Formats: sequence, C-alpha cells, structure tokens
Amino acid sequence: MHVGKLMARLNPKNVRFDVGSGGIPELTSTDIAAALAFVDRGLGRELLCKVWWPDGAALTERQLFDFLETIQRDEWSRRESAMLDGLLAVATRGSRGQGSYAAAHENRWPRMVLVEHGLPVLADAYGRVRKAVVAEVCSTGLCPKCAGRGLVCNSMGVHSACSTCEGSGHHRISERERGEACGMAWKTYRETWVRVYDWTFQQCMDAVHQATRQFEAAVGG
Repeated sequence: MHVGKLMARLNPKNVRFDVGSGGIPELTSTDIAAALAFVDRGLGRELLCKVWWPDGAALTERQLFDFLETIQRDEWSRRESAMLDGLLAVATRGSRGQGSYAAAHENRWPRMVLVEHGLPVLADAYGRVRKAVVAEVCSTGLCPKCAGRGLVCNSMGVHSACSTCEGSGHHRISERERGEACGMAWKTYRETWVRVYDWTFQQCMDAVHQATRQFEAAVGG
C-alpha cells in the first residue's frame, strides 16, 4: 500500500455509529506510528510527516525548518571554503589555478549573514527559499489550481477542465513560479537564487525518498 494511504490513518477521522467496527485492520494506527520510529530522525522523517501527516507534523514544524537551515548553513560554508581554496590556488599556481577559482565562483551562494545597524542577521531570502521548497515538496506534484482534481468550477457551478494542468491534475512548477513563491523578482531569482533553490529542493527530495524506503521496510512493504 502507498505510504500516503498508510500514514493517512494517523490523521483525524470521521466517526460513524451506524456500522460495526469490521474487525481489526491488518495495520493499525499504532503499528504505523511505531513504524515511524524506525525512520531515522532528521529532515526526511520530518518531511514525510509534513507531506502525509500534517497534523502530526505541525507539532514539530520548527524542527523541520531547523534541519533545513542547518544543511543550508553547512553547504554555504562548504562553498565558501571552496572559494578560499580557489583563491589560494590562483595565488600559488597562477593561471593553472584559474579553473578551480572559476568553478568555485560559479557555484558560490549569496552571502548568508548580513550586517544591519551594526548587528549580524541571517539573510531573509534563505528562509523564503526554505518555505517555498517545503511547499513544493508537500504539493506532491498536484496542480495548485484544481488541487489535483483536474476540474475547476466557475461561479455558475459549471465544471470544466483545469487550464493550468489541462485536466491532468498534475503540474510541474516552473522556475518563474518558484521565484514568485520566494517573493523574488524573476531576474533576481534566476541570476542569484536558483542554485540555492535547486540544491535545497534536491536535498529534500532525496531525504523524503530515503525516509519513505525506511518506513516501507518497517511496515513490511
């Protein structure tokens, strides 16, 4: 069974009193919650809950964004170190070190810590990228206009195929839409922040896929 259908059993349910209990299901909510304990603590588990068990994830949302901020900080530091290594290569090897410097400069991220009124502050744009990435991951590819139904309803109650996804129910978010989700002008996003977004998104997808595999193994799927 799909991981989403399993974890959906952890969400609140409507109670019916006109039918019997139907016996004990093969997997109970307790079994599914226990299986989550076998998923490594970290970004993947938090995202897995955020996507499929939003009520539970709401309790630890701060942890999710803390994990994301930490990996962004570490990656920013790694790229800055590469930049220093590139400068050192130019200083010690001259033109032979230009390649290392050029690659590091190309992959460098925007400054993470700014100085405002004499005090260091984190660049707000990194936080906006994190929020936009999490929203995209949680959308699971569903069209934001029709919520995956493939149909939209006008004010007269008439249904028609969704123009955004052409009735498929799925929609791949464009780079321009990603920039808008971050609250950035298209030019700013494309020239400065696209590398940060792409890297963060890929880290999230890799983490949630790993967590999904661990969860499926724990429930015997």
